[in-house]
Amino acid sequence: MANKRLFYVLLVTVLALFLVVAAVSAQGRGGQYGTSIRVLGQPYVAPTGPKANVAQPAKHVMPPNNAAKMAIAQPAAAGPFVYRLHETYEGAWPTGDWYTYDNNGPTGGDVCWDDDNWIAFQGMWSGWAAGGCADGLDATSDYYVDDMDSWAVIGPFSTEHAKSGWVQFKWWNDSEEDYDYFYWCASVDNSNFYCKSFTGDSEGWRNGRLNLRGMPYYGNMLGEEQVWVAFIFTSDYSNTDDGAFIDQVRVVVRK
Repeated sequence: MANKRLFYVLLVTVLALFLVVAAVSAQGRGGQYGTSIRVLGQPYVAPTGPKANVAQPAKHVMPPNNAAKMAIAQPAAAGPFVYRLHETYEGAWPTGDWYTYDNNGPTGGDVCWDDDNWIAFQGMWSGWAAGGCADGLDATSDYYVDDMDSWAVIGPFSTEHAKSGWVQFKWWNDSEEDYDYFYWCASVDNSNFYCKSFTGDSEGWRNGRLNLRGMPYYGNMLGEEQVWVAFIFTSDYSNTDDGAFIDQVRVVVRK
């Protein structure tokens, strides 16, 4: 009986410690999620008001993380595909159905998404929000710049006769919280994009997903002749960091 009681005491203790560690870990995940609507051709308007005087951190090189190199979980194949894309950034990019551009003209320079080999979830390359267009930067030595409105778009592709459609990807972000944002979005007219967003420090790679059956502020995008997916990064007038990276982007539309 004494041994049995001791076993249960140890079991409860271990479970309690596990819950405490899980709670602390969850609290340590920084940044904020949100939803919004972005309109193509309308530049980002940054929040106004005074900001705290934040010291600019030194540029650092991320150590390799073998655990983070594990392949992304694959969904089970089911039925024919209406549309399918898998982007790893290990070859030339942007190509195919991708295109990139700076949405606010000369403000902040001509800066948009490009591939970069500073950090990746899998392989050596990922997409970085500030590496492309005429004034593109190098993530190894540079932070993103002020006054950015950088877009990378996939499409158009059809979701007609589709029963399911989703976008899945890995993302990493470190930006000024409440002022500089990373968005992942979809549109049916290449004008109004319905988005999920994040601002702040992701503290590593996270999973991103859009369900085209239930988009924020819009609803079901299945059954459409044309659909676009966009990744957007915006910054205000001061305080920059590493910005947004994306990797292993998948778009799957099934009948």
